[in-house]
Amino acid sequence: MLTKEELSGIVDAMGALTLDEVQSVIKELYFTKKEESPSFECIEEVCNESVDEHVLEMISSEEVKDAVQSEDIYYIAGPNAFPDIPFELSEVIDALELSKREIDLSSVSKRFCRNLKRRVQHLDEKVDSFSDRNIDTSEFSKIEFRYSTLLNLYYDFDFWLPDGMSSVDNDLQLVSKKIEQLRSAQDI
Repeated sequence: MLTKEELSGIVDAMGALTLDEVQSVIKELYFTKKEESPSFECIEEVCNESVDEHVLEMISSEEVKDAVQSEDIYYIAGPNAFPDIPFELSEVIDALELSKREIDLSSVSKRFCRNLKRRVQHLDEKVDSFSDRNIDTSEFSKIEFRYSTLLNLYYDFDFWLPDGMSSVDNDLQLVSKKIEQLRSAQDI
């Protein structure tokens, strides 16, 4: 059975892979291990779950050095990856004549930072919309949950990306203060 750790190990070892390439490598890997390969649907499901959990991240061909510019989406190991590189992977790499791709992490960092900043600003607007009226505890809980999710994502990306996420830090602190003021005003 394909695990997220094994998948992230494969992707990490290769730098970046498209979904078709992931499937080819896994098919060859399981053939080499003399085991039944997971189905296309299973591989795609593990990829999607890995992206949701930030074990893998998706990037564009523009963020892969020396890649042919296309609509292809590439997977890279994400901040929550704990790669487990399969023993047989070097044999598969030789058989498929693959080479490791380099990622432009500076471009990835800038894009992820812009996206997170946009999400934090949207939450800030949501918090501001509640400041003039009473809100029920379920609405407030949703706001706190969204803030907590964004804060965790910030820490994961800030540690993982070489350029960090310093431009998001002040925005998060501002939202935190507003949530605290809202909590005090509402006596929640």
